[in-house]
Amino acid sequence: MTASHIARIDAYVLQDDNPAAVRASFGTFTQRTTLLLKVQDQFGHHGWGEIWSGYPAFGAYHRAAMVEQLVGPMALGRALDDIPALQDEWETALLPMLRLAGEPGPIAQVLAGLDCALWDLAARAQGVPLYQMLGGTARPLRAYASGVSPSLSPAQLDGLRALGFRAFKFKAGFQEDSALDDLERTVSMLAGDEIAMIDANCGWDPAAAHRALARIRSLPLQWTEEPIGCERAPEEWRALRAASAHPFAGGENLLGLDAFRAAFDWLDVIQPDLGKWGGVSRVLPLAREVLERGLRYCPHAFGSNVGLALAAHVLCAAGGDGLLEMDANPNPLRTLSGAFALPEDGYLTPSGKPGIGVDPDEQAMGSYLRRHAVVALGA
Repeated sequence: MTASHIARIDAYVLQDDNPAAVRASFGTFTQRTTLLLKVQDQFGHHGWGEIWSGYPAFGAYHRAAMVEQLVGPMALGRALDDIPALQDEWETALLPMLRLAGEPGPIAQVLAGLDCALWDLAARAQGVPLYQMLGGTARPLRAYASGVSPSLSPAQLDGLRALGFRAFKFKAGFQEDSALDDLERTVSMLAGDEIAMIDANCGWDPAAAHRALARIRSLPLQWTEEPIGCERAPEEWRALRAASAHPFAGGENLLGLDAFRAAFDWLDVIQPDLGKWGGVSRVLPLAREVLERGLRYCPHAFGSNVGLALAAHVLCAAGGDGLLEMDANPNPLRTLSGAFALPEDGYLTPSGKPGIGVDPDEQAMGSYLRRHAVVALGA
């Protein structure tokens, strides 16, 4: 039988210019973008991936251009019998561009999203869900509402509960003390079976982080995420971790296996993003190593339902007690990227459909579709 090979790649840039504002320590989301990849083989099988392009919004267009002009042409015609080897090969081939352009992040993101799409395609071609192809089984995953303002009202909290959430990650890292006042008030509203985490988005310097950690010491938090930037010195991270009453989480901004392994020394919860580094080929082995070391794997996901579904399937395959991140902010781009179940009483189980079980509606993208790039054999 002829081996499956890459015959066509579509890149879709979706943009919403009027989203509900999401304030983080690094800035406010005034636009939301999503960059989706659809890969097809010569038999018509297809798979979906998502390339990280969360902030700033114009980054999605740059990465789409990389797909169209750089990575896509290189990928066409390649056999899909060894997907991890393809990522290794392409990364090596792109080293000259990485050096000249100085863009290791965007290159890693494009390769990660492409890798995810290839795994989805392979699972669909076999007619099995991705978690099964990766050696896992479907199981209930505890999901948490992410991107939650620390100043939300009791009614807004009840709204998240009505959506099925029983775990909440609140934004932190702001410079004003009132944000911590709000956080303390909001966490006090949680019921006994509900849990909370905070994400500082690298917003504090070490001195501010020490003050904040002392202030929140008595709060019942599952973790404190990215209190300082991943570029800070290891000794600064170690000192903060020693002073913290809560586990530390991070990983979405780490680039490369060596960076993750170094961070094992101060992180308790490891959070790679499948569309930002590594894809399935590298994140799944990393997740299993994380668990072997007695740490916790909780994938980062703050984009479309494609990225969310991929995170859920890899979490099922990896095992452990990790939580599934779900952006709780209104975002029409999620709906366009395919249906994904909301949690029921805090938990959800991934679909048993082939692949990731999510199919974006290409016909409904409408005015949100800002760019559609196609790379195809014979075009």
